Amino acid sequence: MAILARKRFNFGKSGQMHLPLEMIFSLFIIAVFLAVAFFVIRHFLEVKRCADIGLFTRQLQDKIDEVWQAQEASTFFEHELPSGLDYACFADLQIGKILAGLNDAERETASQIYDDLAAYFKYRNANFFLYPWQKACSMAASDIKHIRIQNATNPLCFLEVKGKIRIKLVKGFNDALVRIGN
Repeated sequence: MAILARKRFNFGKSGQMHLPLEMIFSLFIIAVFLAVAFFVIRHFLEVKRCADIGLFTRQLQDKIDEVWQAQEASTFFEHELPSGLDYACFADLQIGKILAGLNDAERETASQIYDDLAAYFKYRNANFFLYPWQKACSMAASDIKHIRIQNATNPLCFLEVKGKIRIKLVKGFNDALVRIGN
C-alpha cells in the first residue's frame, strides 16, 4: 500500500508531497467552474427578481384598467411585492408632500420616502414608486394610468405585510378615474 501512495503522489527525499501537474490543473478547473456557476446562478436570481418587479407593475396596471373599464367597482389589488422592497407608493412629486392624517411614526416615514423619491424622480413623469428605489432594478418609477389618489397624503404608501401589498381600488358610477385608497 505504501508503494502505491508513493507512486501516486511522488514523495520527495525530504518527505514533502509533490502533486502532479494534472492534479493541480484539475483542482484549478474545479475552482473556476464553481466560481462561474455561483456567478451565473446569482445573475439569474437577480434577473428573476427584476422580472418580478416588472410583472408586479404590469399586473397593478391591468387591475386598475379592469376597474376603470367597469361602470362601478370596489376591489383590492393584493399581490406579492418582490423581495427587497418595503413599500409601494403613489405620489405626485410636483405638489409637495402632504402628511395630514398620519401619526408621528407614519409622518416621519412618509416624509423620508417623499424626500428620497423627490430627490431622484422629481422630473420624471411618474406617479407610482417602489421603495427603497435602489432595490427596484431601475423600475422604481412608473406612470400608472387612470388613477386618482383619494387620500389626503402625498405620498400614499402601502407597506408590505407578510410579503404582500394590499391596495384598495374604487370606481363609482359617476367617476372618470379609479380612486386609490387605504
